[in-house]
Amino acid sequence: MTSREHKEAKEMRQRAPEGAVSVELEVPFHDLDPLFVAWHGWNYKYFEIARTALFRAHRIDAVDMIPLNLGFYVVETRARHIRPLRYGERFRVAAWFTEHESRVGVAYEVTSVKEGHRIARGKTTLVTTLRKKHGPGEDEMLFETPAVLVERILGPRVPVEGASVPGAT
Repeated sequence: MTSREHKEAKEMRQRAPEGAVSVELEVPFHDLDPLFVAWHGWNYKYFEIARTALFRAHRIDAVDMIPLNLGFYVVETRARHIRPLRYGERFRVAAWFTEHESRVGVAYEVTSVKEGHRIARGKTTLVTTLRKKHGPGEDEMLFETPAVLVERILGPRVPVEGASVPGAT
């Protein structure tokens, strides 16, 4: 196992840190599969909801990126499914940064609110792009995260409606 693979395997076992941004959700009927549990693929949707809250807390959400002529592309996603979610079950999705130098890594943990057990874990890796214009067009992939984004990732957080943002100012 390479050092990178070892690091990624370790990340998938870690619990959400105290500073993670989290959202609380409930399994809706339309997310159920024929076995009356939430289809495992919806975990990616739940990860995305928490990632959006994390990016908003750090002022790097899509609308924040437009005036900077920057964007993000997802280059890799992974998930480990541990237990199913059931209709009406309340759960929390925590998201936090794992890297920010050359790519932006975001890890996730889904836990049952009532039982406290882990439902799923995941990770998304994104690269920053220089956007020549807003909308369709040619973007240039950047091999280093721009300083303005690193400052926002490492800097103070802002409150986000519907999310728990520890340390928000």
